[in-house]
Amino acid sequence: MKGGTYIGYCSLNYVRDLCNITTSDLTDTELYSLIEKSTPVLNADINSKVIREKITGIDNTRKNEVNGINTTYYVQNWRGRFIADSDDNALVNTSDITVYKVASDGTETTLTVSSITPNEGKFVLSTAQSDGTLYVSYQHAPLSESDPDEQIKLACAYLSIAFAYEKINRGMSPQQVYGNVRFMRDMRAGNDYFQRYENLITKINSEMGDYGEAPDMSTGLYSIGGRSR
Repeated sequence: MKGGTYIGYCSLNYVRDLCNITTSDLTDTELYSLIEKSTPVLNADINSKVIREKITGIDNTRKNEVNGINTTYYVQNWRGRFIADSDDNALVNTSDITVYKVASDGTETTLTVSSITPNEGKFVLSTAQSDGTLYVSYQHAPLSESDPDEQIKLACAYLSIAFAYEKINRGMSPQQVYGNVRFMRDMRAGNDYFQRYENLITKINSEMGDYGEAPDMSTGLYSIGGRSR
């Protein structure tokens, strides 16, 4: 395992550069585990879940047509939002979006998504559909998780560090005395980093805005939602 390798939204080196936790305190394997554990917590704090959103036209660029030719579609939360990590592996790929087709007789099938462009709210089906009604389930975030955005990297690191200090300090005495020498342990570090995490989460979620109605197509309604669990 290389320190610069990205695990979750941030690398081991990125985390260590923000604190004084060394490999003597926590091995790379132990820190790796904490970064992994931070990912679902972070996702839950910033992602909004959308279940079975009906795929309809948004504007003249994002027509979302079901005509036997078109394979490219957009989620309604495309403007000022980003398709997010739904399965908590800190990656945004085709496994994070599910598309359904409901035929006129009510038969439902799951369609294959061949690619997604998370920062554009766009996905491509492997086969063009000529009939039926399409629905999509996904999560979206106020900043890009696929890059990831620097604020998301930092939030992941802050939470990982908070977990790390909790692990290091649990059961330890706040001070140790060796003869006339007294060593003090900073027991507040974990709480300090968790507070930094919470402050940054508030800032990230403030990135959500109301961008109004999509232009050029009166039937293309979409919404920019708040957090939902």
